Amino acid sequence: MTQGTASPEVLRRSRHLSTFAHQGAVYLYHDLYGYLLQMSPDLLGLLDAFTEPSKASELCVRYADAFEGQAPQQFVDIFYQHACLVEPDDDEVAGIWPMIAFKGKWNVWRRHGDRVTLWTAWGDRPIARVELDPAETAMWDAFDGEVRLNELRARHDARTLQALVVRLAHSDVQAIKLSAFPASMYAKRPAMAPRYLASTMPYRAWRPGEPLAAPVRDVATDDYYQDVADADAQFDHRETTLSHLFREPHPALGGRTYGGALVDALAAQGRLPARAVRVIEIGAGLGYVARAVCEALAGRGLEVSYTIQELSPALAAAQRTRTAGLPVTVREGDVLTADLPADAFDLIIANEMVGDLPAEQHSRTEVGMDADGGGEVDPVKLAGLGRAGQLVDELGISLTDAPEPFYLLTGALELVIRIARWLAPDGTAIVTEFGERAMWPRLSSHLDHPELSTHFGHLLQAAQARGLGGQIDFVMDLIDLDRSLEGLATTRSHFRALRAMLADAGVDLPKLGYTRELLAARLAGKVELAEIGELRWDRIEDRLMGLVPHEFKALVVRKPSGN
Repeated sequence: MTQGTASPEVLRRSRHLSTFAHQGAVYLYHDLYGYLLQMSPDLLGLLDAFTEPSKASELCVRYADAFEGQAPQQFVDIFYQHACLVEPDDDEVAGIWPMIAFKGKWNVWRRHGDRVTLWTAWGDRPIARVELDPAETAMWDAFDGEVRLNELRARHDARTLQALVVRLAHSDVQAIKLSAFPASMYAKRPAMAPRYLASTMPYRAWRPGEPLAAPVRDVATDDYYQDVADADAQFDHRETTLSHLFREPHPALGGRTYGGALVDALAAQGRLPARAVRVIEIGAGLGYVARAVCEALAGRGLEVSYTIQELSPALAAAQRTRTAGLPVTVREGDVLTADLPADAFDLIIANEMVGDLPAEQHSRTEVGMDADGGGEVDPVKLAGLGRAGQLVDELGISLTDAPEPFYLLTGALELVIRIARWLAPDGTAIVTEFGERAMWPRLSSHLDHPELSTHFGHLLQAAQARGLGGQIDFVMDLIDLDRSLEGLATTRSHFRALRAMLADAGVDLPKLGYTRELLAARLAGKVELAEIGELRWDRIEDRLMGLVPHEFKALVVRKPSGN
């Protein structure tokens, strides 16, 4: 790496680069070092102009007007600093020797005596095994984030070591990253640690000229959910929910399931009717919550009538199978156009689904405010936003603190309006999702479809504007989650690779919120935890599998008996 050095005049593109794309963004991955750069396609065009050795000054003149007033030379310098551009006669592979090898985050491997086997499953790419022989395993063990490769080649065969580094650093494997500085320095100065050392690239490979999705503006996932083909894979791999991790009795819930804990919370707050309860769940996933809630309510002696409103035909089929024999009716169709009677339900559950409802992106200037803060909303311009403007006006939502640009959760606000109509007097609704009390929605980039975090303050304001009373709670507090336990931390790709590795050992590993004890019990007699690398454990409130439980909030509202 040549960070901080001015770039030479004549440069060529590195021969060790791979490109990826996701939600309109392009990512450049350096297959020798693990460097990761996000950029727009036009910047990649500048880099590709150096495919043959070229004068930087001449190409900067050619691209002088290509980057909205930004000088091309600054990008040339960045590419050079990250070894994406190199001098024509550079031996790129030889440049690794002064570097230090770090084991990449979210690796999966298993040790068999003096050999290690790694598994990779980045994104939706095929699962792959990487077998290391005893000599390579000894080198793998020496990659400790402290010792430079120059020192390691004095102890190991240099040719084998070089080939191993090239193999393991590649984006196909991502098992190691190279750094100019040791881990001990970053430990003392965490803010200095480069992000690429902990980053991975799970997105699809992309080449210039191939179609590139437009950057996400408005969010609408109706077609996405209607096209779901594999219901189980949808929640085991693509978008695991908090309730899915707790669908089986769990020690963090005192041996209860998520649905059972939810009913206990309602009972403790005096929110359950005395004899009969009419429930509707909106977007019920695989039906685990519906089954658990039905059983828990019946266990309290209540007569239950349970309706599910589901957009996805595949998920509706799974729900019917999972709730067979229970008083559950599954209705198919969009909840925002569903014809449901007023005052019809004592309990409404919308569990981890409002982030998938339609949303619109707008700018401050569209409504008359200054882009960089200040200014007042122009009522005429607000009306020009159509239904989104009507919602802001009718519900009294303030835009003064909106970022530039901002998302309006139009679908979630519409749902709250409908909930207020469908709730029976004294009825309760629970809306859960990841988000914050007062933070504007932000787009998630880790899923295979766009999804927004939730501004719960806006949802509460909408509920109050429609006559409901309530509050915003942490889901952890609502279900009385034991925060003192540690849970397994993964990413989607890490868990998929771990699952494949254990399947080779005859272990089925469903997607659950594993504690050490739960995972050890699942592996008993087949695999020892100590054989597996790399298992990461964290406080269950901070990270569980790929989720951050403390980010999940619940809007809990009640309809007064007089309405």
